[in-house]
Amino acid sequence: MKENWWEGLERIRMRPGLERIRALLEALGNPQKGYPIIHVAGTNGKGSTAALIAAALESQGLRVGLTVSPDMGRINERVMLNRQPVSEELWDQFGEAVEQAGRKFPDVPTFFEAVTALAFLAFRHWRVDIAVVEVGLGGRLDATNIIDSPYLAVITPVAFDHMDRLGHSIEAIAGEKAGIIKPGSQLVLARQPYPRAAEIIRARARQDGVPVVESTWVPEVQAHGIVGHSPAGPLFVPLLGAYQKDNVATAFAAVEVMASQNLIQDWPRVLQAWAHFSWPGRFQILHRHPLWIVDGAHNPHGIAGVVDTLKLEPYRHYRWTVVFSALADKPAGEMLRLLMPSAHRVILTEVPSERGGDPHPLLKVASDAEIIRDPWEAVQRAFVVTEPDQAILTTGSLALLSYIMERHQSHVGNLVK
Repeated sequence: MKENWWEGLERIRMRPGLERIRALLEALGNPQKGYPIIHVAGTNGKGSTAALIAAALESQGLRVGLTVSPDMGRINERVMLNRQPVSEELWDQFGEAVEQAGRKFPDVPTFFEAVTALAFLAFRHWRVDIAVVEVGLGGRLDATNIIDSPYLAVITPVAFDHMDRLGHSIEAIAGEKAGIIKPGSQLVLARQPYPRAAEIIRARARQDGVPVVESTWVPEVQAHGIVGHSPAGPLFVPLLGAYQKDNVATAFAAVEVMASQNLIQDWPRVLQAWAHFSWPGRFQILHRHPLWIVDGAHNPHGIAGVVDTLKLEPYRHYRWTVVFSALADKPAGEMLRLLMPSAHRVILTEVPSERGGDPHPLLKVASDAEIIRDPWEAVQRAFVVTEPDQAILTTGSLALLSYIMERHQSHVGNLVK
């Protein structure tokens, strides 16, 4: 499948701004118009929340487009219709159309802008009833923010991440996330770990005359998933991370808004769809003996959610082998310190990317750690040194998980050489 656009363009290059995506979409006939969009921003929980909302809409018999990032091993997983990835043939077809349209620009679009344009082409082709669009980075200057006023804006928990691009204060970061709020829309706001972030976002909504709905009902976390007696009836969502209770609560609040406007008309179907919901890379079990869990937490707030989960039954009794890596622009030392009380053994590795961080400085945090630069070899080593009744956790980066999941898909049943 097509994964590169325009010769010499690095896949990871990020350049905030809406000029390139605006010109690209205009050349493609503005495929982002003609259907309502739910726009999801935030630091953590965007993907899970977006996918839960999409599943709820799909349960009503609607054609639902969904675009998320990054993928978990296959690039076409970034663009979906009713939770099914776009076919490889259509991906390449739309990818070629995007490349042809963008070749004439002296400032060629970025990789993420190309994928965003491809997603909107797919949504138009599929004639979706509604699309759920996850922000890539920030909000105000993210390529997805080229859309007109969304049907619904959703902001998940805001915390510290990408400070080099979004600012070094929670106020600045929240202001960037609040950039998806537009007059004529409505906002669903998740419970916020930083009160000042909530204040900044609410102030932006007041400025634009946008009503704010905040989640007032939060389910519980149990060993087998998220449960609770919701206003719509008994709820169960088989997501294992403790942090998922807030994502479910946020998605529930969004569905309540849509139900009040008759977009959602059958709550039992929503609850049934969520009872069979899955989302890759979020406290996901890939192997049982030893237990192997992968989680895409990639900042301290996300890692703290993983640690909270490790304290729950049945995970608190395991001796954990932690396979860890983070990107160079992340506070890897702080993230690893949060994990250390739960770690029996640590294997440090390196994200296979130009943004991958050097694992050697992390020996200051985990002096007894092994360093195995190749992530798949690090996982195999973890299986060698971990007893069958114990557990392995691979975490620190969504990019790390994308690489691991791609290798895992081709090595199922043969994890250890």
